[in-house]
Amino acid sequence: MNQTNELLEAFRYVDQHFYEMLEEVQTACSFRSVASDKAGIEGAASYILQKMEQLGMEIQRHNVENGNPVLLGQKQGETDKTLFFYHHYDVVSEGAVDRWISPPFEPAVRDGRIWGRGVSDNKGALFCRLHALQAVLAVCGRLPVNVKVFAEGDEECLSPSLKALIRRQPETFREMCRADAIIWENSRNDEKNRPWASFGVGGSFGINLSVQSIREDAHSRMGVMLPNAAWRLVWALASLKNEQEEILIDGFYDDVAPVTEADRNILEAFPYEEEAVKERYGIDHFLLNKTGYELKERIYTQPSLTICGIDAGESAHGFRGIVPSRARARLSCRLMMNQRAEDVAALIEKHLKTHGFEDISVEIDGCVSPVRTPADIPLKEALTRAAALVYEKPLVIELAQLGGGPAGLFREAWPDIPIAGIGPANTGSSHHAPNENITLEHYKNAVKMVIALLFTY
Repeated sequence: MNQTNELLEAFRYVDQHFYEMLEEVQTACSFRSVASDKAGIEGAASYILQKMEQLGMEIQRHNVENGNPVLLGQKQGETDKTLFFYHHYDVVSEGAVDRWISPPFEPAVRDGRIWGRGVSDNKGALFCRLHALQAVLAVCGRLPVNVKVFAEGDEECLSPSLKALIRRQPETFREMCRADAIIWENSRNDEKNRPWASFGVGGSFGINLSVQSIREDAHSRMGVMLPNAAWRLVWALASLKNEQEEILIDGFYDDVAPVTEADRNILEAFPYEEEAVKERYGIDHFLLNKTGYELKERIYTQPSLTICGIDAGESAHGFRGIVPSRARARLSCRLMMNQRAEDVAALIEKHLKTHGFEDISVEIDGCVSPVRTPADIPLKEALTRAAALVYEKPLVIELAQLGGGPAGLFREAWPDIPIAGIGPANTGSSHHAPNENITLEHYKNAVKMVIALLFTY
């Protein structure tokens, strides 16, 4: 059987066994593998390793003290090329269950989609790789290339177990991720069913600000004489950014990489469905009235500083007429190429002290620096050819996925390794939100895309 026939037979295998594959995705997503839920983590990890063993993969389970297991399955192929698939099997908490149409850990198939926590982020994407391997092995009895499938158990809380493993066993980690290319955890299909490949991973870190102004809350009539923690925090926040959306921290933009001609070409060709996005969020314009190329350049090349939440006066329990004694805020800083997370975090701490906010406590967590992969490499050619074998529409190249992740840890081990994301998500997959989902069509095509990549690579 020649390679073209093998590919088509593997595609047919997916069609014939598709609903069995969906059942496995549903089982994987039934484990409540929030990083702190040890029973859910263990159930998910064991199920993944069981699936890898069924595929004849050599498995490794690296237990981490006071952490969650790091998993690796690998299988030799017919060439010396190695593809490494990065994933995580932990999920964010389900949040308010009453906002879900069906129970978050009882995955359901309806309306052409699978619904459930983790079905897109990231267990569905992980299993689409395993199901691709299953199809190729069933038809061919071997793989065209060497494959490694990696899964960590606390990416959603900033990968502490993976970082601990790297600190304690750096050479073990380096050998685990020795490969020719990394396929990152996911990407998406857009509103017009075009498949995307994301050639980079965003950087980010979290900032917790807190202040205590008086020993205990006081009646609001005391507001003319007692310092108010909420106002103090608001003034500190206001010093960070102006109404023109400019971040006011000295040196914040200094290391941001300039837009290259190659970047510009990718952004100009990149289809961004502005009207669909505005409709989804119920707005009639974007910040600063940006549109067209300017909007895309802002999204993909400019860092951001976002207030994620503010709390004072225990308002979640009902409003009281008080001068609050304590206030806190959570911020997220998203980084662009050449910015180093730890350096930018230090600039923020320095800014607050310089502007007289020494009483504001600053806690930084989850520092991950951004990575980018040039798109003019053989991996792009392989992905483009693979997509053409599966999809009616050509592959869209995204400059980098906007979400953060620990890609920088892999680049520290292998500085030149290309990293690109593909996967079954859609623009309405609702990552981290109620009613997370993927479409059945996107899942089937994502499995076939991985099959095609194994052959084209």
